Amino acid sequence: MRFSAQLRLQASAAVLLFFFVSLAQAQSAQNPPSSQVVQEQMQQAMAAAQPGPQHAALMKRAGDYTTKETFYAPGAEPQESTGTAKLKAILGGRFLEEENSGQSLAQPYSGLRLYGYNNGSGQYEAIWIYDGSTAFLVLDGTSDDNGKTVRYSGAFLGPGGEKQTLRVAVTQDDADHFTVKLLGENAGGMSTLETEYTRIRKSAPAPRSRN
Repeated sequence: MRFSAQLRLQASAAVLLFFFVSLAQAQSAQNPPSSQVVQEQMQQAMAAAQPGPQHAALMKRAGDYTTKETFYAPGAEPQESTGTAKLKAILGGRFLEEENSGQSLAQPYSGLRLYGYNNGSGQYEAIWIYDGSTAFLVLDGTSDDNGKTVRYSGAFLGPGGEKQTLRVAVTQDDADHFTVKLLGENAGGMSTLETEYTRIRKSAPAPRSRN
């Protein structure tokens, strides 16, 4: 299985490399890359495809959670709701997938989020979708404390085609808690949607009786 996975990785890297090398050759047909350059590019592509410490830190978040959501808007009382979320590592620990559901602003919802770290750009990345919209929210983020807090910015196209920009901060409070704050600006001022995640700890099974 491990050998087979390595072959798949090499094949994927080779496909990507073929694309980029072909593109470079099309742009500069007079100077095709040497075999040594191609080999170095392949090694770089394979190295960039491997999960690193940033990915390992993200994968520690995998598990089942309860969520508490609070919506703050100027001139209004905070609105609270609850839900659940399931997070798991996918694609060999390269990405973290989150499935969530619950109540938000008195309406049921379900959503899917993907988190990752792009070795090539040196940035955290995320994609959010949910059943209240047909739009993707695409986020790019950075961290100045080794991933404990990642500050994202991103945008999506609203119903009228207008671009709407949002800011998101994800903070790992401790091993069993993290918080997601979504900040959006509208005509009334700044609104905040804060979601607190609490890991569900499964109790150990009771010891079997020997009688």
